[in-house]
Amino acid sequence: MRNVKCPRCGKEFVCRHDKTCFCNNYTLSENAKRDIRSKWSECLCEDCLRLYAEATEPKSECCCPTSRQDLP
Repeated sequence: MRNVKCPRCGKEFVCRHDKTCFCNNYTLSENAKRDIRSKWSECLCEDCLRLYAEATEPKSECCCPTSRQDLP
């Protein structure tokens, strides 16, 4: 768990990087995940992630830009 500032809107939130993270509740297309990863190196807050999820197709995995295995 870590405190993060959303790179899209500036809102502060807690990023869990595990199965309890809010990002696991949203469906994102591969295109949406690529778009997020290409624009930002940090996770998006739930509000911003929801905006992407509302216009996407079924997901395969979390969209977090950093692999969970790479985190300290």
